Amino acid sequence: MNSLKGLLDWRKNLKKRTIKREIFFEGVGLHTGEPSLVKLVPSESGKIIFFKGNHHFEAHYTYVMETRRGVVLGDRSSTVYTVEHLLSSLYGMGVDSVDVVFEKGAEPPAFDGSSLFFSEKIRESGLVEIDREVVFITAPHLEYASQNSSITLQSSGEDVITYFIEFKAPIGTQVYQAHLHDPEFYLENIAPARTFIFDFEVEKVKEMGLAKGGSPDNTVVFTQNGVYNGKLRFDNEPVRHKILDFIGDAALLGKRIKGSIFIKKAGHTEHIEFIRKLEEEHGI
Repeated sequence: MNSLKGLLDWRKNLKKRTIKREIFFEGVGLHTGEPSLVKLVPSESGKIIFFKGNHHFEAHYTYVMETRRGVVLGDRSSTVYTVEHLLSSLYGMGVDSVDVVFEKGAEPPAFDGSSLFFSEKIRESGLVEIDREVVFITAPHLEYASQNSSITLQSSGEDVITYFIEFKAPIGTQVYQAHLHDPEFYLENIAPARTFIFDFEVEKVKEMGLAKGGSPDNTVVFTQNGVYNGKLRFDNEPVRHKILDFIGDAALLGKRIKGSIFIKKAGHTEHIEFIRKLEEEHGI
């Protein structure tokens, strides 16, 4: 098992990194329910690029097609689904440059509904520098608000995310703060947090044509009395998973965010609109 020390050093030299060797992920997609085989390939492009068939496109918010229960990316020729957990793992573990090749299916495997398996495989691979600099983006103060949701970025000496959620019982109100650029912290505290749903939402989601591959093995199901399928990994696992999702969505900037971020009751749509506003108002 490789040490995480090498993954932490990227903040000192500000060089982008890619994986040392190819990584394969095989399983079933959460929403498509189709068999999936995804290959990560080392790259010196300085970008995360998706390849499907004869088509490819960058992991960038301008390619977001949908944000219902997950992020769908694509163009007129090709589409990939539910990319946020894989992207979260790449961002969280310090990978800035890699080719994501869909050899089977159009959605990364769901695994257990977290990004832990992705992250562990990245750690095992290890990372290497490429001859491209990490690009950071920040703002003295930036706020995005929509109905009851808000996301605020403040320039700060720390790069942290504070996320606040409020759901029906038994989830209730939860707040958690996470380091934004610390692979070890990410692997231990964010990557294991699984996606979740209330039991009364399941039928509606299926009627939307989603969650065809969903099961108690890859989704935490909450009832009014507690957890339907086993135990939580953390008492506040839902808010940790929301941070996991945000980190994956933030990867669609193609840059790294500096500063303190406070997020209140947001989802993929708000995350994407926030990073869009950040780039439009403070990008170079």
